Amino acid sequence: MLKLLAPLLTSLAAGEVGLVVSRAKQSAIFAAIIAVLVTIGAVFLLVAAQISLAEHYGPLYAALIIAGSAFGLAIIAYIAMKIASSSARRRQEERAKVDTSTVLTIAALAVAPALLRSRALLLLTVPLVAFGGLSLAGKKKKRRPRNDPSAGGGI
Repeated sequence: MLKLLAPLLTSLAAGEVGLVVSRAKQSAIFAAIIAVLVTIGAVFLLVAAQISLAEHYGPLYAALIIAGSAFGLAIIAYIAMKIASSSARRRQEERAKVDTSTVLTIAALAVAPALLRSRALLLLTVPLVAFGGLSLAGKKKKRRPRNDPSAGGGI
């Protein structure tokens, strides 16, 4: 039965892949056209800004104003990129912690039947499981007391 369905499933998968690839090509072409047109528009906008500022402040100061504005925007974009990457890194670290605890839990559940068969290992694992559970449950962030003089509240 599966041999009869294999060519049908293969052709469906190949058709889907072909559609996805053609859509990706089309999107890439349109994105390139849009990028070129936006670049042309930005250049002419800067030329217009240069002409307008040159009438009011002179050509040298107009160029300096536009260059300073571009550098200012670049610095703002750099700061935004750093903030976004640090928050993404924090989320990845939290996900890694969750993944690690999940793997440890699955490993413990996989080993549990073997440990429960032996009486000596069972007596050894009960305190270890209790200690592990308490250490996981006890991982809370410690806060400073409100009336702590080292907190700087009395100054």
